[in-house]
Amino acid sequence: MENMKQLDRGSNRELKPEIKKTSHNSLDASNLEDSTVNEIKNELLLAFTAGIGPRIYCRLLNYFTTANSVLSASRQELMEVPGIGYQLANAIHTARERVPLQQILNWCRRNNCEIIHAQSPHYPRLLREIDDAPRVLFAQGQIDKVNHPSVAMVGTRHPTLYGREQAKRFSRELSEMGINVVSGLARGIDQVSHQSCLETDGSTIAVLGSGLGRVYPPEHHSISREIIKSGIILSEYPPLQRPNRSTFPRRNRIISGLCVATLVVEAPRKSGALITAKLALEQNREVMAIPGPISNPNSEGCHDLIRDGAKLIKCVGDILEELPSSVFTLPDSKQTQPHPPPTQGLCGNQSIAARVKLNTTERKIIDSIAPDGTHVDSIIHRTQLEAKEVMATVNLLELRGLITKSNHHKIYPQSIH
Repeated sequence: MENMKQLDRGSNRELKPEIKKTSHNSLDASNLEDSTVNEIKNELLLAFTAGIGPRIYCRLLNYFTTANSVLSASRQELMEVPGIGYQLANAIHTARERVPLQQILNWCRRNNCEIIHAQSPHYPRLLREIDDAPRVLFAQGQIDKVNHPSVAMVGTRHPTLYGREQAKRFSRELSEMGINVVSGLARGIDQVSHQSCLETDGSTIAVLGSGLGRVYPPEHHSISREIIKSGIILSEYPPLQRPNRSTFPRRNRIISGLCVATLVVEAPRKSGALITAKLALEQNREVMAIPGPISNPNSEGCHDLIRDGAKLIKCVGDILEELPSSVFTLPDSKQTQPHPPPTQGLCGNQSIAARVKLNTTERKIIDSIAPDGTHVDSIIHRTQLEAKEVMATVNLLELRGLITKSNHHKIYPQSIH
């Protein structure tokens, strides 16, 4: 990735207003009746005004300080802000009459949709870091998972059989390790990635280029309902907004912004997945790609990324070894308890396999560990796995509290109570 990170990431960045967390986890109609959140109502009105993107939003707040001041300003005062012409100034000036805020709130109440404002503790931590983070997100599903470790999986809408197989394989193995798989609910690689997670009871996040009430493509509505049961669907757009040519490229920055890494599974040179990879690079996130047959045009985009410095991915271990251990720190200090001393009587570690969810690689490693400990070299020999895959999986198992390591590279099983 070093070569890619030397590319220009852009120097003309907007100064972001300071975001302070409040006690409100998310916004609903009952919260908004409280006079203490009037400013949040004003920020919602401003965020929902046509023509106001994150950069213009930040520019306005930097100039006027509060959303109420922005909405109360005259057209002439608004036009003093760089980038604000008469048409946009008029839209802002009349936002209180034009923006159907109550209609939006009513839809969210009826459809169990949370409005995650920038001040909410539920706002994704990694997404806060990007320059043009959306001020408001609409979310349905298991919102508490939004800050769990996440990897984006993107690719062509017209995958080959090889591309589908790789999407199934990697999304399944990542989800089995407790990692969110994030994608855009589009046809092709996105759909396969989401579906594979659902089939393994894993967690997946779908970021829409439309409102949550206008799932696109329409045939993916049933998949979105399934995702809500174990994962999340997200959008920055009001619930009934239809998609257009500009909304899909914009949603890509959220897909990459939610994640520590973006994996391009299969993509030709003009694939929209390459936009997501470029955005991930600009956000200082890891960019990874799966190689394919050199004769396959659908792999040319991936090969170009690898040539330019993206990490070449052959197995999930390749992904894990690029991620810092801090990635696997769950939010709100929900960590495993300190590791107890190595214990006996695990009966070949069958109690671990029986009580927790393990993928094939994890099971092989757990089963290769003797009750009194096993050196990592012996684990590699017994499992016939690549050393880097063993080390990456061992690190993850330790974070999950299933094993412990000594200073002499010996691995011990943990008891599960």
